Amino acid sequence: MNGRQGWFDVWQAKGKRALAEGRSPGLRDLVALSGYDSPTSALDLNQYDRQLRHIVDSLAIGPDDHVYEVGCGAGALLWSLQNLCAGVGGSDYAPALVEIAAMVLDTDDLAVLEAREVPVEPRYDVVVSNGVFVYFPDAEYAWDVTERMAAKARRAVGIFDVNDLATREEHRAVRGAAYGHNAVRTEIGQLYLDRAGFVELAGRLGMTCVIEDSVMTGSANARFRYNVLMFHTGGRPR
Repeated sequence: MNGRQGWFDVWQAKGKRALAEGRSPGLRDLVALSGYDSPTSALDLNQYDRQLRHIVDSLAIGPDDHVYEVGCGAGALLWSLQNLCAGVGGSDYAPALVEIAAMVLDTDDLAVLEAREVPVEPRYDVVVSNGVFVYFPDAEYAWDVTERMAAKARRAVGIFDVNDLATREEHRAVRGAAYGHNAVRTEIGQLYLDRAGFVELAGRLGMTCVIEDSVMTGSANARFRYNVLMFHTGGRPR
């Protein structure tokens, strides 16, 4: 199975099932639609709130900021952010998830787009991606998306929950135990990226780069993932 198409089918099916239920989703539903209901990613809302606070604090998101999310899914993160900032926008490649996001978000800037097709304009103060890079097809695609995010951001970029290439085999073993080894190896894979790649790219773009371990301690995936913070000149919080 092609990984990219396989993941698209997974997310589109989740969205269609939710739409078929015909009810207005709450935060718990939106979090589940973001994938935080799987055997290795399951979180309670307190853990998700911890991730939200980390994103807000690490990027110094304030009431005057506009925040854009690449791979926004059904809008769980943006739903939580929209009352903390001046405005939000986002995109995702699964139409059913974007349809749900449109139900819960107060924005005119929602679109069905591949991550590397996100337009640079309009620009936003902060551009984020939360747990999405693991589903990209290859490193070249990931670097292309990162460059586009940097161009779209006036101040800062946050890329959260990236699979660490250094712990790939150990992580695959954990996923194999949870899902069954056959599913991991022969069906839908995940992308693993070298931390140094982000540092190098940020340097070429003239940005400061900070890499931190994931704060999602309630998830089995967390110890195999990291977060990337990139800041334009003058954009890094003190």
